[in-house]
Formats: sequence, structure tokens, C-alpha cells
Amino acid sequence: MNKLYIRVVEAKGLRAADFGGKSDPFCTLSISDKEVSDKITKKGKLFTPKTKVIKKTVNPVWKESKMLYVVPGNEEKDFLRVVIYDWDRASKNDLLGMVKIPMTTFLNGKSVDAWYNVEPMKKEKAKGELRLITHYCPIGVPFYNNF
Repeated sequence: MNKLYIRVVEAKGLRAADFGGKSDPFCTLSISDKEVSDKITKKGKLFTPKTKVIKKTVNPVWKESKMLYVVPGNEEKDFLRVVIYDWDRASKNDLLGMVKIPMTTFLNGKSVDAWYNVEPMKKEKAKGELRLITHYCPIGVPFYNNF
């Protein structure tokens, strides 16, 4: 399997979903709409396809590294999907929006450090930007960058 390394760095200007003009944002990550196993172990480190909740902010800073598997040969049609939610203790998490990036964006062999606009996924209001650093590694290509 090919690997996509993702560093979820930060977001700015997210929609406030809680009282007091703030949110408790976290992100989930997937390739296309495929479910990813909940826990992936690599060299003794545990990677999960979601970030921690950052409470009471619309400008969260995560600085979390994740890794997702990509099926070889599907790069032309697959995409990285990052969905941003507002965590709620007593009710269903609120959808804040998503970022959808074609896998072809990452195929040049270099790390990509970019800001992406947060778009609506359904009918929710979405706003803000998400900063990601990504690096795509095909099978057999080592990744030495300290992500």
C-alpha cells in the first residue's frame, strides 16, 4: 500500500457552533469516502485518523501527524477528505465543514504545505481555512522527513 503522511497543523476562522462564539473543533481524515481502520501502528507509534479536540476556539492548533493508506492505481480518482466537527458532550457533534483535495495534488514527490478553504459538506454553514502539510510515498519509497 502507498502511504499519505498528513500533518494537521492548524485552522483559522472556523464557524462558531457553541454559545459564547467558540467551537471545540476536531478533524477526521479519510481517503475518498472509504473508512480507515481506527488505529494504525508504525514503528511503535499509534496513529489515528482523527485529531484531538481543541476546546473553546475557532482558531485551533493541532500540529498532529497522521498516516493513511492509499490503494496503488487509484490516485487519479481518490482524494484526501478532512472533515471538521465541533465536539459536543451531550449531543451529536456539529459539522463545521470539510476540505477535499484530489490525490493528484500530492503526486510530485515533494511535501505540500498549504492552506485549504473549508467548504460545506451538506447544508451546514462553513467558513475558515485549514493548514495541512502532506507527503505521498509510493510503495518502496522511503520517507525520511521528520513529520
